[in-house]
Amino acid sequence: MPKQFGFKEQVMHKASELSPVDKALRQRAEWILDTAGVGKYFKKGGAYLDIGTGKGHITQLALEDMEKLGKPLKMYAGIDVADKPLKKVQKRESARKDMGTAAKSEEENSMNFAWASADALPYGEGSFDGASFFFSIHHMNKENIDKAIEEAKRVIKKDGHIFITEDLVGDEEQRKITEEVDRKLNWESEEDEHNYRSDEQWEEYFREKGLEVVEKRFFESQSKKGPIKHGSYILKLKEEK
Repeated sequence: MPKQFGFKEQVMHKASELSPVDKALRQRAEWILDTAGVGKYFKKGGAYLDIGTGKGHITQLALEDMEKLGKPLKMYAGIDVADKPLKKVQKRESARKDMGTAAKSEEENSMNFAWASADALPYGEGSFDGASFFFSIHHMNKENIDKAIEEAKRVIKKDGHIFITEDLVGDEEQRKITEEVDRKLNWESEEDEHNYRSDEQWEEYFREKGLEVVEKRFFESQSKKGPIKHGSYILKLKEEK
């Protein structure tokens, strides 16, 4: 277990196992997948990786959704350095596999989960059809963001996609609101670094990293402090000329 999974994280994790919290997290995962619009880019039989997967709800729901559409994925693996899938999530995934409605992992790991850092993924080049970051990038420092993006590019196939859904911050007031809400949601201290970007800054960053925007969407969530802006980006590797 990584050092980041300390006492605070263990308390949060146990609280998340409560049925009302688990239900709320599933609903949030549904909202993220619906608004991000990534589902139409999933390939039948494809293998995907979620970087900073947290408690596993998003990957599980993506697998369930694709099965319902008759386009089951081979896997949707997840890695995290400071969290892990809930027991409730793992039990649901195990139950689906026992019923034969989900592909079995070669390792008896119902969520294909691994403790790992985004800047050093334990997978070979071209292992996945796509990699996703759902509200995980802003928790990294700038150096690790660069490394994480390069690692995501390394582990996807040449025709694969990178999915990024993030909070968008265009001015200091919006940054303040977004950061305050985010810290409360994740029980974070003032020392925990956050790195936000505006849409324009993301576009420039993607160009620098050799990524092309296939599609992007903007949406908002409401908080007592005001609206929080979000952006979802579907990216592919730029073709070499």
